[in-house]
Amino acid sequence: MPPEGTDATLPHPSPGPVAAEAIPPRSPPTPATVPAEAVPPGPHPPLVAAAVLPHPPLLVGELAGGAAAELDPLRAACSRALSAVLGAADLIVVVGGGPAWAVPWPSAPGSFRPYGADVEVTLPAQVDLDLPGLPAPARLGELPLSLAVAAHLLAGVDAPPSRVVAATVPPSLGPGAAAAIGHALTGGHPAGGRVGLVAMGDLSACRTERAPGAFRPGAAGFDASVAEALRSGKPERLLDLDPTQAGELLVAGRVPLQVLAGACDRGPPMRGQVLYDDAPYGVGYLVALLTAP
Repeated sequence: MPPEGTDATLPHPSPGPVAAEAIPPRSPPTPATVPAEAVPPGPHPPLVAAAVLPHPPLLVGELAGGAAAELDPLRAACSRALSAVLGAADLIVVVGGGPAWAVPWPSAPGSFRPYGADVEVTLPAQVDLDLPGLPAPARLGELPLSLAVAAHLLAGVDAPPSRVVAATVPPSLGPGAAAAIGHALTGGHPAGGRVGLVAMGDLSACRTERAPGAFRPGAAGFDASVAEALRSGKPERLLDLDPTQAGELLVAGRVPLQVLAGACDRGPPMRGQVLYDDAPYGVGYLVALLTAP
């Protein structure tokens, strides 16, 4: 496997802490090498909306306990962003961090028991996409945290989506490979139509002394640069995020953010809004919404 953050290859997945089962490659087999330009230009259904959401387990009310009210503004922002994307799109693509380049089995459960709550979730009905230029993804038998939180949030909206594509991306991917995945995921809608993207990812975990990674002076600036890129409707700037710095700051969402940047790179300009930007537990939680004009 190449060093973290390189674009030399999109590694074929291997099992990690979440069960992943390899599936046979498509015929003909897709190559493992995925430079940024691997997905050829062509007809591309418009990405009409995108959201960036964090995935702390405390978004699940049963886990929050006495802190439930403290996170109500974050939950409300997540609901507002999700509802906007669902209302604009025919197909929802959800991308989060995980052990490998993978997609979950249709009935794959996500459990919050490891975090202290007997809560289990599944994603809405999933569809398969044609992903030219990418290796066949592994199959996940369980949802990692990022997709489990996404499933929990989707279950809470008034009108859950009828068609979903979900995928995980490993932290080893560099910006170019992540962007190629973003373009393929949002360009593989077999029936055309309007596509919405939800990128799940926390920002730095080093904003205060009590943060999981303790205080690091560059954390607030890193998070601010992400928020500004989205607020200004310039998601392409997310491709400039440095993988090494992101790793040092324990940024869980760097690769999903760069997948989003790739998904937006050949579409119309987007209008950006930041609905929530705070670090209540020393971890940067950002909720942002991008919409096509």
